[in-house]
Amino acid sequence: MTSSKRGDDDARTEIIHDVDYPLDVPNAQGAGAGSRGGSGDGATTAFPAAGRTDYSQFAESGGYDVSSPLPFGDQPTTIAPASRDTIGRRGTADFGLFVLRLAVGVLLAMRGLQKLFGLFGGPGIDGFTQTLTDSGFDQARILAIAGGAVELVAGVMLVVGLATPVAAAGLLGLIGLGIAIRLTGTDPIPVLSDTTRGLEVSILYAAALVTLLFSGPGRWSADRKWAWSHRPRFSGVVWVIVVAVIAGLVWYFLNGTNPLTSSADSAPVTAG
Repeated sequence: MTSSKRGDDDARTEIIHDVDYPLDVPNAQGAGAGSRGGSGDGATTAFPAAGRTDYSQFAESGGYDVSSPLPFGDQPTTIAPASRDTIGRRGTADFGLFVLRLAVGVLLAMRGLQKLFGLFGGPGIDGFTQTLTDSGFDQARILAIAGGAVELVAGVMLVVGLATPVAAAGLLGLIGLGIAIRLTGTDPIPVLSDTTRGLEVSILYAAALVTLLFSGPGRWSADRKWAWSHRPRFSGVVWVIVVAVIAGLVWYFLNGTNPLTSSADSAPVTAG
């Protein structure tokens, strides 16, 4: 039978305390207590001294502050999504849109000069006013000045590529009013004709303007920094609706006839 004495307990305690248990703790300083003995492994029993631990990397909520870089391992990477408005390669589409804008804009601007100043063999303000009066319009002179000015200014804007949806929609409204005037006249209106002016010119103008509304003017334009230059989305639809409403109100209040209803005096539409 053995008895336990205080001296024996003290001796066993000293033996336990003398045992060095290596812990797998990374040596962040590169030369810890374990390296002083000449050992090349990374195990060490050295712990930070009391009062020297930097807790600034921990957030107030108790979690690790992810804004600072990690002390080890691969750094997290973030891939930013591509912008939806980034203009990719479009081949020669921008050049084709520029040629279309140049042709349509120059020709319609010249028509505006015909109506306003009588250039290029045009009727001038007086002649255009008489045409609108014969077509049944009230306030014909005001309409003549407004129509010629819109054709001239919007045509130049189309060439430059400035506010293209507004310019194209305004010209489209004038083309629509011109077709309505032709339909309410007394002369036959051929769609295709070699001797008289038919509807094919107005149809081609309208198709070109609709194309620019829903394709955009391209990067060769003053609008190249705006989204509608390469991705019009809803701008074409919005401006078509606005101009259609304005043209309809002008026709209703200043003319009043129905171009879609046939009458004895209305001009028939023929194929050739």
